[in-house]
Amino acid sequence: MKKYKLSLILACLIALSPSVYAQDDDSDLEEEFIEEGFAEESIKCSAASFLKKLYGNVIVESDKDPSAVNLTLSVPRGEIESMLNMSLTDGWYPKSLVIQSVGDGTNVAVYLKLSKKQNDSPRHFRVLGKLCAPGVLPWKPLELDDKDAYVTHIETDFGEDFLVKGETVKSGLIFKNLSPKISRIGADLENLDSDRFASKSNFDRSKMFTRETYSDNDTGINGQPFFERGTYKENSKVGRYMVFTLRCKW
Repeated sequence: MKKYKLSLILACLIALSPSVYAQDDDSDLEEEFIEEGFAEESIKCSAASFLKKLYGNVIVESDKDPSAVNLTLSVPRGEIESMLNMSLTDGWYPKSLVIQSVGDGTNVAVYLKLSKKQNDSPRHFRVLGKLCAPGVLPWKPLELDDKDAYVTHIETDFGEDFLVKGETVKSGLIFKNLSPKISRIGADLENLDSDRFASKSNFDRSKMFTRETYSDNDTGINGQPFFERGTYKENSKVGRYMVFTLRCKW
């Protein structure tokens, strides 16, 4: 799994205001983002415009793949699935995704690569939404403690699996608490409630990729998460703790 510039994600959060939604002119849904070194070629991404109207600032960067763009934004944990559905605007498809716990856990930092090349990433949106929903997994609090195995990142390239990364003072809690919670996700996934957007923006709802479009193909979690690696570190407050990675199959 490619390592992303997570320091960039954290830096951008200082400027992001997810509770204040942009009031841009709706007549131009395809904004242009000019970057240094790209004066001759602007980055156009209508999906970024939709997401900006919902979540405030969206950082848009070019990619080595000319058909792809990289977005960085802050999203409430309960709206990950809806955010991914909105990213499907006008033929854009998520190609890779990093979700990082920040602050008090109310919001997550999202690093999302979108591509004009069609893929089957939408069949995994509901699982990702459930993983990030409040009360489902133990996301890391502001201060690490010994009460649970906490999630810090979820990463995927929408291939055969995804990664759950985290930290824990007691490694046994990974297998006792966290792994079973991940395995249970699937059968009880709730239907997409697209009405949650109604009070936030007057976007064109006909462009939204809805639950019914992929209901026959969405997936749960296949088997038990695989413990891929664990590394011990030291913390001045909690002492020795483990940074771990679980590999999970869709």
